[in-house]
Amino acid sequence: MTVLDLQDHNRQLHIEERKTLSVSVCLGYFDGVHIGHAALLKAAYDAAVRHGIDAAVWTFSAPPFPGRAKQLTTLSEKLSLFASHGIRYAFLYEFNDVRDLSPEDFVEKILIGECHVRSCVCGFNFRFAKNAQGTTEDLRRLLSAYNADLDVLEAVTLDGLAVSATRIRSHLSEGDTVTAARCLGRNYAFTLPVVHGKALGRTIGVPTINQNPPTDMQLPANGTYATTAYIDGMAYPAVTNIGIRPTVAEDDHRPNAETHIIGYDGCLYDRSVTVAFRRRLRDEMRFDSLDALKAQIADDIRASVASYSE
Repeated sequence: MTVLDLQDHNRQLHIEERKTLSVSVCLGYFDGVHIGHAALLKAAYDAAVRHGIDAAVWTFSAPPFPGRAKQLTTLSEKLSLFASHGIRYAFLYEFNDVRDLSPEDFVEKILIGECHVRSCVCGFNFRFAKNAQGTTEDLRRLLSAYNADLDVLEAVTLDGLAVSATRIRSHLSEGDTVTAARCLGRNYAFTLPVVHGKALGRTIGVPTINQNPPTDMQLPANGTYATTAYIDGMAYPAVTNIGIRPTVAEDDHRPNAETHIIGYDGCLYDRSVTVAFRRRLRDEMRFDSLDALKAQIADDIRASVASYSE
């Protein structure tokens, strides 16, 4: 187990410090940290205020089932989002360390013994312990033996449908970044290092940065998007193409993110840049010439600038 103080630059707590904790903890994996998760985090924070203790999250340090689903957020992004919701501590566990525990042992040894929980919050579909046999009813009963309470929240809905990481992945895979943003409570974004590309953008007067998303990251559908790039605390309108660049890279079948940052002319190689997706402009297209590509990019730039203040 690792315990981080999210309000102190993610400082890792020593064993002796952990013994003095008393927390209201929110339980879950929190991929995306969407508006449904935000409701859970707020409930944990409010409970912490009522009890005069600190708010915390209990989660996994890595995906419990690697490869089962594309990820919406990295652990680093999750920690930052938790902190923005007023969460003080993050309890990070390896899945293999808890996967075979009984419901009783999970509560006694983990939540009470190691996390010093006085209050818990979880979603209506939260399951725990070996083979996911523990239900919210089991959790409430077991916690009550230690005078700890449990708040179970129902699903948060949007347009009559429950908000979930699965739903957000579906919206992104369809290129619907607008609805995905409504579910997330913010624009979908990633932060990745800038890598060297073929520098063809500069030859047509439209310099771009290239970023190679990892294979386990959920991306919007291939196409061109109006985006915002964040550099040194400044926001710049941008145009981002997700795809295989059919006009200039016929043999490259790995999805690539290529972004033209409007109004920025610095060198960003080997730096990490955040790109947030505002709305889809068009499908990825193959052009007969670089001149045709350049003309289309000019149209995309105008569309992105026009939508920037929307």
